[in-house]
Amino acid sequence: MIKKNKRPSLENIIDSEDLCLEILHPGGLEITRELAQLCHIGKVIKVLDIGSGTGESAFYLVRNFNCHIIGIDISDRMIKRAKRKAIDHGVIIQFKKADAHDLPFKDNTFDAVISECTTSILDKERAIAEMARVTISGGYIGIHDICYNNDGSEHQRLAEIEFRRPESLGGWKTQFEKAGLIDIMIKDRSNLIPEWEKEILEKLGRITRFKIFLKIIKNWGIGGLRKVMESRRIFQSQHTGYGIIVGKKP
Repeated sequence: MIKKNKRPSLENIIDSEDLCLEILHPGGLEITRELAQLCHIGKVIKVLDIGSGTGESAFYLVRNFNCHIIGIDISDRMIKRAKRKAIDHGVIIQFKKADAHDLPFKDNTFDAVISECTTSILDKERAIAEMARVTISGGYIGIHDICYNNDGSEHQRLAEIEFRRPESLGGWKTQFEKAGLIDIMIKDRSNLIPEWEKEILEKLGRITRFKIFLKIIKNWGIGGLRKVMESRRIFQSQHTGYGIIVGKKP
């Protein structure tokens, strides 16, 4: 159930409701594969997945790249779902609740650290610095996340509603450079957002969408519904893009 003390936002709906959506980012497992390849994830590599959600990407990487993964998430609901799935699928993956700003790992622990559509809701500078800290020298840090295509006020509004503070693609590169990363690669994948929107609507179906609508009205009223719809409009606008950013630790 949506908690009344949570502000109206798409992010809170996803976190509070069991929507039966296993992949919560644009591009599905195809962009997960691309990110893994850019981060040189492969056999016997130790990987940290920050914001691991339901664990779907972690399962995919273990099966297809034969790597060892630890997944962390701040959401109790997501960690519980991921652990349950690991048991159901007979896959050995450690999922634990942890804060991306204060990772519970020693320096130089992982060969690669990834984060999928999560970094923009964090304190970016702190989170990327932590990613770099726990990565070995020569290892890779990779994310894919929302970016913006202009400096308009809409993205300030997105920060107010969703607590997401995306960067331009150049801005994401600057954030990686601040963390001391080198050989930074950027891939524009803005075309994935409308495809993702269509896929989610199809998976939810009309009945589930109507139930979500009723819960929004019940918990947050008409004003809350307006905010959720405004957030969706910003995500769909031509000013909102998506990208992959990968850097190497010297």
